[in-house]
Amino acid sequence: MPVAQSISPAEFAALSTPRQLRRVQQLAHRAPALYGLPSDSEISLLNYSENATYLVRPPGRPPLVLRINRPGYHPRSHIASELEWVRALCRDTPVKTAAPIAGRDGEFIQHIWHPCVPEPRNCVLMSFLPGTEPDDSNRMAAFALLGETTARLHLHAASWKPATAVKRHRWDFDAMLGPRPLWGKWQHGLGMTPAKKRHLSRLVTALRPKVEAIGETRPRFGLIHADLRAANILVHQGEVSVIDFDDCGFSWFIYDLAAALSFLETHPDVPAYVDAWLTAYQRIRPLSRAEIAAIDSFILLRRMLLVAWIGSHADTPHAKAMGPEFTDATCHLAENHLSRHT
Repeated sequence: MPVAQSISPAEFAALSTPRQLRRVQQLAHRAPALYGLPSDSEISLLNYSENATYLVRPPGRPPLVLRINRPGYHPRSHIASELEWVRALCRDTPVKTAAPIAGRDGEFIQHIWHPCVPEPRNCVLMSFLPGTEPDDSNRMAAFALLGETTARLHLHAASWKPATAVKRHRWDFDAMLGPRPLWGKWQHGLGMTPAKKRHLSRLVTALRPKVEAIGETRPRFGLIHADLRAANILVHQGEVSVIDFDDCGFSWFIYDLAAALSFLETHPDVPAYVDAWLTAYQRIRPLSRAEIAAIDSFILLRRMLLVAWIGSHADTPHAKAMGPEFTDATCHLAENHLSRHT
């Protein structure tokens, strides 16, 4: 692959997703040497969203997964906390997670650089987990599995005593929909108009007191996955694995239910999915009446966060597939929610 010319951060950000990927791919080809892997390891893209994730196939060895972190989202200390929790979950619970693999220098987090990408990146190599995502044809079973798995993660998080203080983002209201949002401003959602902004502003104003009334006491607020939906679990021979802890951080435990419903909020079977999740979850870990009563508000909170994410990732295939219609459907959800709760 020819070496591309050097580029500034602003120039890189302005590139289309395929052109960015051609440059990031050159970072990926530098990674095997950091881990003592053969230089002829086959490297293929798995996903490009917040990070670039690659399947690495060293000759004659099991496959591995390489994650190249995007700059500016997580500092090294945050990634170290993520990996510490992942390792603890695999050690302490029945839930399987991808084990991080140390580089030749003994460090789990490696620093990788190439002149065609404007800044160095952190990267992590992990074991490859066999399995498949739960089948969409049986979403009730998938939501029951999600509820059970989420409860196990929450039980662990509530009692875990890590060797060092966990450093991760706080997914509180301001971090989602406030003035300094982690995923961009919801006001920049695709197809947003002044009328839609006014309508959704009413929703945001109504959501804040309902969400924050849950409080941040230890039984209700702690370390969560924050994106534990069907796309991020794998099932293999009866064992469940959880992947993609990149968004894990401190938030309300009930928010993980809202995250499980991502992109399904308008589906007519949402009440049944919620019941399946709750029934399985509460077999392992109880929830308070206040948390259960606030579920609708948390679903809208997550939906508004997704409006922001789509707007700030407009060039990605997923955002393009959602389009302005996602914002329009959110306005309808907001209207229904406001009519019931105000």
